[in-house]
Amino acid sequence: MARSLLAPPTLGGLSLLESGPDDRYFDYCLEPYRPRRPWRGMLRGENIFWQSLALGGALDSLRPPLLALQSSLGPDMTVWGVKWDGTRLFWEVYIYDPLKEEPAATVSSLSTTLAPWLRVIPSVSESAPYVMVSFDLDPTIAARGTIDELNLYLTGEQGQAGRVYKVRSGEAELENTYRFLPPKTGIGQILPLIKASVFVDFSDPTHLARILIPELFACRKICVAKKRRCDAIYFSGVPVDRLLFFLRRFRYPAPLVEFLAYHQERFEHLLFDMGLDYRQGQDGAILYPKTSFYGTL
Repeated sequence: MARSLLAPPTLGGLSLLESGPDDRYFDYCLEPYRPRRPWRGMLRGENIFWQSLALGGALDSLRPPLLALQSSLGPDMTVWGVKWDGTRLFWEVYIYDPLKEEPAATVSSLSTTLAPWLRVIPSVSESAPYVMVSFDLDPTIAARGTIDELNLYLTGEQGQAGRVYKVRSGEAELENTYRFLPPKTGIGQILPLIKASVFVDFSDPTHLARILIPELFACRKICVAKKRRCDAIYFSGVPVDRLLFFLRRFRYPAPLVEFLAYHQERFEHLLFDMGLDYRQGQDGAILYPKTSFYGTL
C-alpha cells in the first residue's frame, strides 16, 4: 500500500522525539539488543506510546508521572505496554531490577516518585525477591489518583521462568506463570506448553496457527504464560513491519496504525515485543480478550 504524502497529525500536539547517540536498546525484560539500523534520522519508540496515550484520552493526566519515572530511572529503563481489548486502549508500566542494584526501582522509591500524581496503595516488603514490578494505567486510575494493585514478578527455579502475584492492600494472589524459550531450538518445549491448556481444544489443528502466529515466529524469544482465565503467548524482538502487521491483524485504532505506517521507516532500527491473551469461545473459535505491544521509555 502506497504511503500518503500527507503525514497523519500527531495527537495531543506532540512533537516527535528523535533518536540520539545516548539511546539504549532493550527488550521488555530490559535485555539489550543491537539496533537494526544507525540511529541518525530515526525516532524513539516512546513516540508510539505517547500517541497511544493521547488517543486513549490519558496523555494530560499520565504524562507528568511517567516523565517523573523516566527522570528517576533514566532514559530507556522504564518498560511500557500498550494494551487493546478490541474497544479501548489501556497501559501497563514495568520497572525491572533483577539484581536489586537500583534504589530508584524499588516499590518504596517508585511510590515516592509517583506520589504527587498517583498514590500507590499496596505496601510491599523489600525483602520479597521480586525482579520486576508493574502496574496498570487508564483514565479511570488517573482520575482516581490511586494505584490499587501491583504485579510482582518472581523468577522460578529454572532460568527464564517465573510467576506473577497480584498484590492488593493486605492480600496477594497468584496471577500467572510464564516461561521464556528460544523459538527454534526451544520448539520442542514450546509446543507442549501451549497445548497443555484447559482453555483451548487443540484437536482442531487450525487453532495452533492462530496462537503461534507464523508471521511473528521469527523473533528472539517466545514466552508462554498460563493465566487464571486464559492462556497467553508473547513474541520478543520483532521488527517494525511485523508490529504493523500485528496492529492491523488485531484492529488497533486507525490513527495509531496510520501513525506507525507513515513513520515506519524511522522505526526500522528498533525491535518490539508483543503478546496476546487467548481462549476458545463457545462456538469453538479462538478469542483474544487482550493483545499488547511493548517498548521502553
